Amino acid sequence: MASETIKFITWNVNGLKQNRDQKFQELQNADIVFLQETHIGAGDEHMKDYKDEWHIYYTKYTSSSKGTAILVRKSLDFEHTSDEKDNCGAYVVLKCKLKGQPYTLVSVYNHHADEKTLDNLSRYLQSMTTGLLVIGGDFNTVLNPFIDKKFNKCKKIKNGNQRKLLLYVNKFMKSLQLVDIWRRKNPIKQDYTYYIRDTPVSRLDYFLIPEECMWRVKSCDITNSERPDHQPVFLEINNIPAMTFQKDFYIPTIFQWLKLKQHLFTDETGSSLGRESSHAVSEVDIFSAVNSLQVSDTPRPDGIPVSFYKDNMQDLIQYIKMLYNRIHSGAFNCSEKHFNETVKSPHDNSQHFFNVDYLVIATILAKRLGDYLESQSKDHAPKDLATVMITPKTFCTEMRLSHIQDEIEKQKRSNPTLYQDFLIVKNLLRDAPEADTESVDDSIERDKLLDQGCPLTPVLIMLALKCFGSALAGRLKQQDILVFKESVILCIQPEDLEKVLAAVRERSNEVFYIEELHRGNVNGKQLKCLGNESMAEDWKKRLTMYAIVTLQDSDEVVVAPTNWLSLDKKQCYWPPFKSPDKCMEAVQNRIKPETGGKPWEKLNISFHGEHVTFEKAKEGQKETKEQKERSYLLATGFPGILKRQRLECNQEMLKQQLLPEPSASTSRMPADADKDELLQMLRDIKSTVQENSAMLKKLLKDNTVSEVPSSTSIPPKDVKTKLKLPLRTIKDVARIERMLTKNATTHEKYVRCLSRLGGFGQKDVIKNIMQHLLTDDLASKFNWQGRGNKKPFSKLILTDVIRDAALKQSVTRIDCDAEIKNYLWSICDRIGRGRP
Repeated sequence: MASETIKFITWNVNGLKQNRDQKFQELQNADIVFLQETHIGAGDEHMKDYKDEWHIYYTKYTSSSKGTAILVRKSLDFEHTSDEKDNCGAYVVLKCKLKGQPYTLVSVYNHHADEKTLDNLSRYLQSMTTGLLVIGGDFNTVLNPFIDKKFNKCKKIKNGNQRKLLLYVNKFMKSLQLVDIWRRKNPIKQDYTYYIRDTPVSRLDYFLIPEECMWRVKSCDITNSERPDHQPVFLEINNIPAMTFQKDFYIPTIFQWLKLKQHLFTDETGSSLGRESSHAVSEVDIFSAVNSLQVSDTPRPDGIPVSFYKDNMQDLIQYIKMLYNRIHSGAFNCSEKHFNETVKSPHDNSQHFFNVDYLVIATILAKRLGDYLESQSKDHAPKDLATVMITPKTFCTEMRLSHIQDEIEKQKRSNPTLYQDFLIVKNLLRDAPEADTESVDDSIERDKLLDQGCPLTPVLIMLALKCFGSALAGRLKQQDILVFKESVILCIQPEDLEKVLAAVRERSNEVFYIEELHRGNVNGKQLKCLGNESMAEDWKKRLTMYAIVTLQDSDEVVVAPTNWLSLDKKQCYWPPFKSPDKCMEAVQNRIKPETGGKPWEKLNISFHGEHVTFEKAKEGQKETKEQKERSYLLATGFPGILKRQRLECNQEMLKQQLLPEPSASTSRMPADADKDELLQMLRDIKSTVQENSAMLKKLLKDNTVSEVPSSTSIPPKDVKTKLKLPLRTIKDVARIERMLTKNATTHEKYVRCLSRLGGFGQKDVIKNIMQHLLTDDLASKFNWQGRGNKKPFSKLILTDVIRDAALKQSVTRIDCDAEIKNYLWSICDRIGRGRP
């Protein structure tokens, strides 16, 4: 059963005086709306017309600039607690309960001339936030100019004010540990919210949420509006509490807290270690860290909430100092003392919740490492250099400290203080579970876990990205590494770009995306820049509203809104309505692809083209259908008939030129009638063939006897190797993983062996490989992402072996991954049917 969700929209409407009804019509799918630039002055009454449908909280400033508002639909279960409105129209803060859960909602307009708005708002939210904090608004700056902005090459842009605003926004996000939700969900996608002709298009509008609450996000999208200027951003939040609400929640006294934490402050002999080290943490650091933490219903291993630390901060500072000193001095191992113990979210297995004292120390260290990374990065790249973006595929994963070991050792010589911070970080992180119980070399350090919810995770991923980029370009003549939130930009000489990309292709990588952004300039000439189309082209792309596609299941040519299509234009949402009129209405109105909050089914499609209007798209649909019919005639062996028809048509045209014009009753020629009858007959034949094909597919699907392997699933007799296959236990998998890590020759042996198995089609190739590689019992212990109690198959080096073997049989990486997922998903069915 799907959980209840709440739908948010944030939108800079550029004034509510004009086109009010049209603008409100575009908000119909939202429960909560954050508006910016409402332009409501003291005497304006624009909002009162909509009070029957919405609870409205808004600022009154001027009729020509600024202004913010929050709208809550009256049909939503809503309970108002309090609201705070800025006198200068910069923000509205609404504290409330939505469907019984507490929220703090903030609509922000960060004007480019404001310098203190975000600072003031930060201090207020640090102490006054209750429940889930959701911030939406127009921040008037881009967080990463390489992928969040597209420049017009004919126009120079001054960036001084943008950089200044970026400092304020970054400081605001750090102060509350906020995440740019859309970018986290779309690490390499380039999309924009601000479109004005003859200016750079950019992404200025964001939804922000605390890092520890990212698990609550279901989806985040930039939606299309027919208006110029800003585009709305859509957010869907799961309205489920992290833990069951308790009226009488346990809040300890200071003395009870000390008794609970006593084991952290004493050594093995029981004596207290309160000596302050030379590497002490300051009260300012502790105060800032505690204030940045989210106050919500988050569960903790020791059951003590953030509010206890905020209320008793003055009494707890000395103890947190003492705790930090003990960790720094190596007085205890965090894992052995269970200091880094976590609680998993009951709704998201990847989300971990830590004790507040752990979060305070982790936050302090994360800030130090983040400041170091930013100090090493320039704020722009030389214009002649080529640029490559590196960004993580999965945000939380196991991490080998060897990935950042070079950086740690470098700090040992140049910055001993930071080196000590690295050692504390290694102590704080949880150890990854051992692959098996066999004896492991003690000199090999255990991998560390980067948990979603730990403040250190984002900054350590950025550090790993930086180290990876440095390793790629370490031997080149000139290179720069620019560190941004969620990604790293590698800047290199244009002539070195192919070397770097080749180096990336050589090493199979499941951790990072590598995206080429710009090929640089040679002799003043620009080679290539992704996203450097003219503004006119960009406007044309944005205004393409409808697409012509063929639904592959039914072979039907249809018109579909472009917002129903997937990014690669290979799939399309389609409504479940039985009424053709209702489907046509959904297409024309470009409604969001969902009914009752549930997404529609995705269908495989063939894409033919895009059009600005529905009428143009209908004309394109007709042309595409006629073209497909002509192609079908040729493909089904009627070229002679078509040739004879063309000859007859030419003869008829000649007769019409020589003879008087016929009357209306005789204007329809026999040749035309024959042609229409023939086309109708072929349409009927085609329809019958399609129906028969569908029935045959269904029969084959229903009557497939999986117990009897096909001839292609039997490994050829000439496949003789010394490899111990199939693997039967998790220990076998761990053993092979270690062998593949240490020896590239082993990788090639397995690829050669598995690639020779063959198969009829991509499904059969992958099935043969998987059956030869793993027993069914072992395969049933895996799924692709490792959800539930199963292990993640996608993270194994064996997966790369399968991909390389499949590639030799002309199976692409995408198809290979899809077939592996299907195989693992259906393995339990095959076991249940009792294969002999």
